Amino acid sequence: MSDVRDAERIGPPLTDIEWLDGVNVVEVTTAVSAPLVGRVLAELGAEVVKVESRAKPDVNRARLPRPTDPEGFPADEAFQLLHEASSSKRSVTLNLKTEAGRGLFLDLLGDADVFIENFVPGWLDRLGLTVADLRARFPRLVILSASGYGQTGPLRTQRSYAPVMSALAGVEGLIGYDDGDVLGCSALALADLNCSFYGVALVSAALRGREDTGQGCHIDLSQIEAASTLAGEAFAEYGVTGTPPGPRGNADPDGRPWTLIRDPGDRDGSGWIAAAGATDGLGAEDLSRGSVSRDELLARLTARGVETSPVLTPRPGGRGSGERRAGIHPDDRASERARR
Repeated sequence: MSDVRDAERIGPPLTDIEWLDGVNVVEVTTAVSAPLVGRVLAELGAEVVKVESRAKPDVNRARLPRPTDPEGFPADEAFQLLHEASSSKRSVTLNLKTEAGRGLFLDLLGDADVFIENFVPGWLDRLGLTVADLRARFPRLVILSASGYGQTGPLRTQRSYAPVMSALAGVEGLIGYDDGDVLGCSALALADLNCSFYGVALVSAALRGREDTGQGCHIDLSQIEAASTLAGEAFAEYGVTGTPPGPRGNADPDGRPWTLIRDPGDRDGSGWIAAAGATDGLGAEDLSRGSVSRDELLARLTARGVETSPVLTPRPGGRGSGERRAGIHPDDRASERARR
C-alpha cells in the first residue's frame, strides 16, 4: 500500500467545472444549508445570484464590530461562514416588501432556471408570490424550498437548527459509547450539510427531468427527512428486531469491536491503524513495531486474517489555480438585468 500523503499522489490543481454552464440560479436564503446548495451549483458552472435584504440580512452577516477591528472594517462581511456558503456567487439587494422590489425580483426569475429559498414556509405567500403563482408564471422554473420540517404539517412554521434536525431524525441517539451513554455528533452542522448535498442532487435531477418534460417543478426538501437517511440501517434494524438501536461505541453492527493501534514512533498523529476484533491475539512485535512500517504491519495483520485499515489523516493543501473566485460581491450584471 502506498502512502496517500505523498505530494505526488495529490494530483493536478483543481480546474473549473462547467457541467451547469448556462444555468441561472436565483436564491433568497440565509444561514448554511440552502446557501451551500447555491454555492455547489456555482462551483459546477451555474451563475448564482443571491438576493439579499438590507432590512433583514443573512444571519451570517449579523456580526457586531469588535474593538480590535481596523478602522472601516466591514463587520457584516467578516464571518467566514458567509463566504463559505456564498463563494462564487453574485449578490443584489432588493426590498421584496415593495412593489418595485417584487417587480425586479420577478424580472430575475424570468431569466432563471432555478429558484432556491429556505425561509419559514409562508413567507412567499405573505408577499403575494405563492409557489403556485410562480410555477404558473414560470413553468420551466425549478423551485427548491428547503426547511426543517417541510412545507406542510403541524411543525412547518417552527424554527429549525441543525442539531435539532439530526436529533429528531434519530442520528444523535446512535452516537456514543457501547455502555449506552449517548454523546451525539460532534459535527453540529451535520443536518445542514446533508441537506445541502441532497438539495444539489434534487435540483440536478429536476433539471435533467426538465429536458424531457419541458416543465419545472417544486421540490419540498425537509432537513429531518434528509437527515433520517443517515440512520437508515438503524431504522431497518428496528423493523426487523423491534428493539430501538442505541450507541455501539466502535463496534460493527454485528457487535465486532474495532481497535485503534498507534505507531509508538508516531510524532504527527498520522500513524494509526484500525483493526477489527480485540487486540489480545496480536503479538507484542506487532503492537510495538519499532522500525516496521505501517504498510508492513497492515500486510502482517491481513495475512493473519485480521480486517484492518490505515487511519488516514487529511493534510491541509494549497488552493489550486483553477478554484473559482471566492467571496461574495455586488453583481452589476444582475442589477442591470433586474432593472430591464
